Amino acid sequence: MKIFRNLTAAVAALTLVSCGYHLGGMKTSALQNMNTFCVEMFDNQTLHPNAGMLVTSAVTNTLQSDGTYRMSPRNEADFVLKGCVSKIDRDSWITDTEDSYVSTQIGVRVQVHYQVVDMKSGRVLISAEEEESGNYFNDVGSAESSFEAAVSYAARRIADDITTTLVTQ
Repeated sequence: MKIFRNLTAAVAALTLVSCGYHLGGMKTSALQNMNTFCVEMFDNQTLHPNAGMLVTSAVTNTLQSDGTYRMSPRNEADFVLKGCVSKIDRDSWITDTEDSYVSTQIGVRVQVHYQVVDMKSGRVLISAEEEESGNYFNDVGSAESSFEAAVSYAARRIADDITTTLVTQ
């Protein structure tokens, strides 16, 4: 009976190990041998005061949640992700039906340039640009807090795009 139990446990363990399940995505070919990362604070080249912090926070959280790479201090990281928020634009998406000079829905486009650098060689492994948008309604509450929410939403979408690039391409 004891042998049967041990044999069953061994078969179950081998089945679970061989099923291919793992936490996180597949690594992109440029980062195949990388396991740990560090995200430097994104520079902010816009007039929006928190843009670099929003993107840095969103990218860090998304990469950690994905689980493909582990976050580590800069001096222990295999690669570092750094970049800059280069542009934030507002566009009128929908205008007031009674006055075409008044925008009721405003789109916000956020543009980010980033690089992934190998910490051992200093070589740039990936250099890319992402642009995403959010929107807000001008007639609801505070326009400034609505703008902040739209920028934050665009930053999270950029973080998703960057994570997808580092994990699947």
